[in-house]
Amino acid sequence: MRTPIPKYLMIKAILQARLERESEPGAKLPPEVHLCRSFGVSRVTIQQALGQLEKEGLIRREQGRGTFYLGPRPGRTQTKLSELLQEVIRYREVAYSRVVNKGLVRATPRVAERLRLTPGAWVVALDRVGFVDDEPLVFIQGYVPHAIGATLLDADDYLRHNTVAEFLQERLGIVVESVIQTIAATLADPAFAFHLGVEVGAPVLEGERTYLDAGGTPLFFTVTFYRADRHRFVVSLKDWR
Repeated sequence: MRTPIPKYLMIKAILQARLERESEPGAKLPPEVHLCRSFGVSRVTIQQALGQLEKEGLIRREQGRGTFYLGPRPGRTQTKLSELLQEVIRYREVAYSRVVNKGLVRATPRVAERLRLTPGAWVVALDRVGFVDDEPLVFIQGYVPHAIGATLLDADDYLRHNTVAEFLQERLGIVVESVIQTIAATLADPAFAFHLGVEVGAPVLEGERTYLDAGGTPLFFTVTFYRADRHRFVVSLKDWR
């Protein structure tokens, strides 16, 4: 059962989004008393929310003067929805990924369905963290059928600046031809919150991708969690009416 998001984290996320939408760097925030009335919470809760914003370098609190917005954090990444974040990591000089967990595991029903395997079949599981400017941006859970993924267990160095798709093509001659992708909003789970550097329950974006060969056979499956405060997707609509 998921724990509800603490009020101060929700308020922190709302204030951050509001500041990024409406405020210029140097703008003064409303007094704490005003924020208490606006959100219907105690002053302690507001101070906790402001403390998180200050910790992340988004605001500065000055005794006797008030609280000031410092501007959005640098390095926020934008990616087209059709673009794979792994490619962003691959081609940015300041970006890299790190394998934090790997091994052979039994496919869960969800993984088995996406890879068209029998539930409980052996798959190679790889957990990676993607960094930009040495700050964690994305946590990637990847699953590859054991028959084609066993050699990935010794590919940590290669995967630092390359993708699983590139590994399959260069080492095994297997080409990814298409990707099925979905995006949703969720909350940071204890299983990956530490790796992303966020609080448990903080809002994150969840992306699910199934990579297919030319015949439509699944090659590997990933579940990716993006820090909502450091990443946004861009969609270009041609037929918008």
